[in-house]
Amino acid sequence: MNPPSQKTKNIFPYLLSLVIISCIAIWLLRLESRSGWHHAGLINLSLGFVLLTAHFSAQVLKAFRLPLISGYIITGILAGPYVSNLLSFEMVDQLRLADSLALSFIALTAGGSLHLASLKTRFRTILLTISFLTFFVFGFIFLFVSILGRHFSLFSDLPTTHITVLAILLGIIAIARSPSSAIAIIKESRAKGTFTETVLGVTVVMDVLIILFFTFAITISKAMMLEGAAIDLRLFSALFIEITASIATGAILGKLIAFYIERAGQDILLFLLFIAFGVTRISLWFSGYMAGTFNIYLHLEPLLICMSAGFFVQNFSRSGSAFMENLDRMALPIFVLFFSLAGASLNLHSLMICWPFAICIILVRIIGIFAGTFLAGKISHDPPAYCRNSWMAYLTQAGVAIGLAQLAGFQFPEIGGRLITVVLAVIAINQLIGPITFKIVLNLVGESDRS
Repeated sequence: MNPPSQKTKNIFPYLLSLVIISCIAIWLLRLESRSGWHHAGLINLSLGFVLLTAHFSAQVLKAFRLPLISGYIITGILAGPYVSNLLSFEMVDQLRLADSLALSFIALTAGGSLHLASLKTRFRTILLTISFLTFFVFGFIFLFVSILGRHFSLFSDLPTTHITVLAILLGIIAIARSPSSAIAIIKESRAKGTFTETVLGVTVVMDVLIILFFTFAITISKAMMLEGAAIDLRLFSALFIEITASIATGAILGKLIAFYIERAGQDILLFLLFIAFGVTRISLWFSGYMAGTFNIYLHLEPLLICMSAGFFVQNFSRSGSAFMENLDRMALPIFVLFFSLAGASLNLHSLMICWPFAICIILVRIIGIFAGTFLAGKISHDPPAYCRNSWMAYLTQAGVAIGLAQLAGFQFPEIGGRLITVVLAVIAINQLIGPITFKIVLNLVGESDRS
């Protein structure tokens, strides 16, 4: 470990850069946009300063063994509309396109990081972990909200049926993970080993299964809220078609990527950026075309397509190494962009409204995660360090959970506003503590490269 004087010397250039950029940011806050062009330039300039600040802040925190993405997220929070307003609500909304590009790029990385051979050897552990995490996290959250939810002022006026539906939806959303955060920490730590493969497998597979679980929860909740309503099995048929179509589209895209890498051998990174951008745009166009032309709602999930594409390139072609090398070259700016915007999007207002209930949900969720991972590890005969500490790898939550909460809020306006408020508050905390605990556990199990 570096002595304090050496550590200060190493971070001094970054601290000086932060002071200079902060002064410029204060000047930017005083500017007023006088035209559309001026406003567009101000957005680009503000984003550029936020990204630079995020990079320098992360380097300062790295000296204290904190994850880089913690620096990106904290910078986003400070620059966001709830603190300094350097990035206003309008700016954050207009930067959604860049956010979607970054997320699709990360999804390609997530799929490409899954090795079929390793997954086969850990299949039993992954299956057990997913099963126990789902059972314990959902069960504990459901019981807590059902029994004690009415004692919190936010829900004291809700009838029993609404409390039960709220418990179901919060329990399902609590299962969701954040593959993007997991990938970022794994890349930063250069982590390799059975523990890392298991965590990545569980996180990515859970990101697919959560859509199925959520659809089932929505169907059950509707039947409870609307007396006499029947469970519509057609929803599950439509969901199965969407998931199958997305995976198949990803497989075809993976073959295309592998073909391009093998034949072209150059400009691969530019091609992958084009793919990441194109998948989201084409998915939106396809959904609108099917609905407008054939009156059929068929949504191809961009993240699932990209994960599937990355998985097929890695495991069913000879281009896996070149594919991942090019993704790694772009990883730093993509992570800075995505997690800075994620920090700016975190809803601190929701946290202030319901922080006691949010903290309770977080603690109950941690207990459920610990119970699930500990039991799965014991049955799989994992090393004691894995069993005791695996829970620290599964705390982060992000975009998927927010999206599910917004969908549930639309379906159930009676409780939607309160549900979204709680979920945003929980995610704000989990997204801050989750990366830190994940980096700690990678060190504890000896799979983090500290060189």
